[in-house]
Amino acid sequence: MPIVQYKCSKCKMVRNSYKEAKKCEQSHLPAISMRDVEYRVGAYPFRVIITFSDGEEREYIKQD
Repeated sequence: MPIVQYKCSKCKMVRNSYKEAKKCEQSHLPAISMRDVEYRVGAYPFRVIITFSDGEEREYIKQD
């Protein structure tokens, strides 16, 4: 018999039921826009600011 896992498609966390996994998926805010703030050596931005659907902005910095 196969082992059934219910996993959030966004954060990949395993949940106890399909309902819990769906609820988790719906709790994640979609990104509305992204702006690159800083580049260093390489093709990808080192630092970005993302605006989410609730209007909040978050800064993300590349971790090596």
